[in-house]
Amino acid sequence: MDSRLVASPERRLPEQALVALDLCGRPALASPHAQPLLLPEVMAELRPAIGAAMAQLRAHPERIVHWKQPSALGPLECRLLGARDDAGQPRGFLLSVAPATAGGSTRDAVVHGRWDEAVEHLEDGLWDWDAESGCVRRSPRWLSMLGYGEGELGPALDEVFALIHPDDRAGLRIQLDRLLAGGVTHYVSEHRLRHRDGSWRWILDRGKVVAWRPDGRPQRVVGTQTDITAYKALQERLSESELLLKEAQRVAQVGSWAWEADSGRVWWSEEMFRIAALPPEHGAPTLEQQRALYPAESYARLREALGRLLHRGEPCDLELDLHRGDGELRQLVVRAERLCDAGGRVVRLLGVVQDVTEQRRAHEAMRWQSELLNRISAMGRIGGFEFDLDSGLVHFTDQACRIHGLPAGEAIALEQLRALYDPNTREAIDGAIRAFREPGQSIELSGALTTPDGRRVWVQVVGELEHRDGRPRRITGLIRDITVEREADERIRRLAHYDSLTGLPTRAAFRQQALEAVAASEDGLALLFIDLDRFKLVNEAMGHLVGDELLQAMAERLRGCVPGSGMIGRHGGDEFLVLLRGIQQPDDAAAVAQRIIDALSQPLTVAGHELQVGCSVGIALSGPRGADLDELLRAADAAMSRAKDAGRNTYQFHDVAQFERVQRRIRIERQLRGALERGEFSLAYQPAVSLRDGRVLGIEALLRWRPAGGLRCGPDEFVPIAEETGEIVRIGDWVLAEACRQARAWDRAGLRFGHLAVNASAVQMRDPQFAARVIALCAEAGWPTERLELEITESSMMIDSEALRSGLALLESHGVRLAVDDFGTGFSNLQYLHRFPVSHLKIDRAFTWSMLEDPAVAELTQAIVTLGHALGLRVVGEGVETEAMAELLRGQGCDEAQGYLYARPLSADALTAWLRERG
Repeated sequence: MDSRLVASPERRLPEQALVALDLCGRPALASPHAQPLLLPEVMAELRPAIGAAMAQLRAHPERIVHWKQPSALGPLECRLLGARDDAGQPRGFLLSVAPATAGGSTRDAVVHGRWDEAVEHLEDGLWDWDAESGCVRRSPRWLSMLGYGEGELGPALDEVFALIHPDDRAGLRIQLDRLLAGGVTHYVSEHRLRHRDGSWRWILDRGKVVAWRPDGRPQRVVGTQTDITAYKALQERLSESELLLKEAQRVAQVGSWAWEADSGRVWWSEEMFRIAALPPEHGAPTLEQQRALYPAESYARLREALGRLLHRGEPCDLELDLHRGDGELRQLVVRAERLCDAGGRVVRLLGVVQDVTEQRRAHEAMRWQSELLNRISAMGRIGGFEFDLDSGLVHFTDQACRIHGLPAGEAIALEQLRALYDPNTREAIDGAIRAFREPGQSIELSGALTTPDGRRVWVQVVGELEHRDGRPRRITGLIRDITVEREADERIRRLAHYDSLTGLPTRAAFRQQALEAVAASEDGLALLFIDLDRFKLVNEAMGHLVGDELLQAMAERLRGCVPGSGMIGRHGGDEFLVLLRGIQQPDDAAAVAQRIIDALSQPLTVAGHELQVGCSVGIALSGPRGADLDELLRAADAAMSRAKDAGRNTYQFHDVAQFERVQRRIRIERQLRGALERGEFSLAYQPAVSLRDGRVLGIEALLRWRPAGGLRCGPDEFVPIAEETGEIVRIGDWVLAEACRQARAWDRAGLRFGHLAVNASAVQMRDPQFAARVIALCAEAGWPTERLELEITESSMMIDSEALRSGLALLESHGVRLAVDDFGTGFSNLQYLHRFPVSHLKIDRAFTWSMLEDPAVAELTQAIVTLGHALGLRVVGEGVETEAMAELLRGQGCDEAQGYLYARPLSADALTAWLRERG
């Protein structure tokens, strides 16, 4: 064997057989005990593991590779390590082989014995983990650290993992997995283990691989375990203290700093960085760099103060301005002290900085508010007083004396002061003084007084009771002259309730008074609505000044015509209202109305002009059970309009029937709004049949409305109102969409019915987008436009506009047919039948119902049929209720019929059944 091939003495095991291998793994030298290992059959068994171990040692020469080997010599315990020469160059490998026994090798027994002796007195717990078997050997200290004795924990690693805190297991498992995969050779972990008493102990765990398998995986890992529970508790307390300090500094806006005398290094707390608005990651600026943060004067004062502190020990306490990193100017208070060593040498300067910007602003605001309060007190005539309960004397400030008209500087007895106040105020003052019981209790009252020189003054008094030695001693407070405010309030109140021009109650004031009168009335009432005739002509011709003077004169005359129990108000413009009470019969109200008409129609001179105006009066009466004021007002207004129509300068009582019609129309109009959203509309369907063979040629969709509240209203009544309000546009779109949807459903069900007819109003026809919406709605419902017929009235066709012509042309291009509904009841001009794409004429039901009794009507229906056929149109008779009607129309050549003879307007389900019955 090469004499330069050596092995580390500490790695030799005396009891083992040693074989020196060259770099290729061939035996070069063997100990006397190793001769059996050189047998060919034994070496053949060892060579695969030796090869794998050699490959691992070439990559990791510092390792020791360990494995157990079955062989012809019995189970062997094998170790392989690298051998180097004196220069540290690899020269070969040293193989150590020993017989393996059930309890481990002799060498292991010796090592374990020494290991037990070594760790017996250590503070740390030791462990030794055989990665191949998964068994862990633990020192007594390791066990006692967790309250266990020898043999109370099994050797399996899983038993250790069962003791680890659930939150810590994953992290430790990751470290062990990396260790077992060969990624690292050691690990350090802090985690919690459960003590036998159930508590948790913080453990510092260190582990290192000391032996490897031939395949590169760890064979043996050893480590230590240290109880750091006390350290963790201390660390947590320190963290809490540090957090509390940081929060306290943040809340108080106080930062701390230090300057090292030797290095000149500056340290800042987190709050310092916040105060200066600088990023902490850049570190604290030096004293020289801080020059940029301060105005020149502030920086000079800071350096001077720190110099005096450093060299003479003078305390540093000053206020400075600071330019923050974001450019904002802040006010700071800087305080510092020096720290010296045992020899008196300055080691460092320590200080705090407080941002007092908000405090300074608050102080300035308080100072400004105090000055403002003093100025306001003088300007607002606010005085102070003190009433001594023992002496009964009142002491006033100068301003309080001026308010009361008393000489300044003199005390006045309470009784003398009370004499200045009116009786109600005296009672309020006495009651407030008697009510005082507890310290700090206050009073606030308003009242009036008369000064010695006769001035009427309104004051507001605020006072507070003060105690001394446990009993009430005095009342102190403020007195404010509120005369100007009270007079202004009175003017405002009058302006709010009385018309500034005529002095009569305003509309709102009259309404409030009238409501109270109506509610309290036990007799009949009459409301007169008065409108001046020809006033607007005078106002426009002679100007508003003349008009205003005329209104004032009319209001004054009106006051003279109304009895004392009556009420008068200006409704607005040239309109007035009069409410009469105690009306027993209409003639009572008529007499007052005529008296008003006579008085207001008398000539008068205004601004040198001889003027004469009259008035129209509407009268609404209410019985002794009372009435709704708004209904009375509407009725009187309507009656006044009738008086205007009757020739002016007269009066009219309201017409009950007309009033009810107006009220009903208003109700219908109001309930139509939102009826579509509330789902109150529905459709009924009525078929049109051939008079020749009875086939169903079409179905007309008819709109129905069932409003909430029990109102019953047919299409003839609500459709015109919907047209006037414009609601018909949205309603019509819904009708078309719903009818097309239902027709599509019938068509899919295989029911034959021809075309679908839907009514369209004149308002819809005037809409430039109507035709496009019709086509779009048909497309959405999947209904062919060629099977749609729009029924329109003659009046709709008379609106000759470009929008109508282009819309009808668009409808015609998509195959939509037109039918003229109620033909013969509208305009006599028939040119529209040539201009527009009409395909059907529908004879109005009024003609159909009368043609059997009136020959002239029969001739008219014959003329309509003849005219329609002459124009190439089909004619439909509406309202056919008897076979006789149908026979007459059939004899006249009418093409189709529609009416109760065939079917009433039916719901969609009922019409479905009707169509199925007809096959």
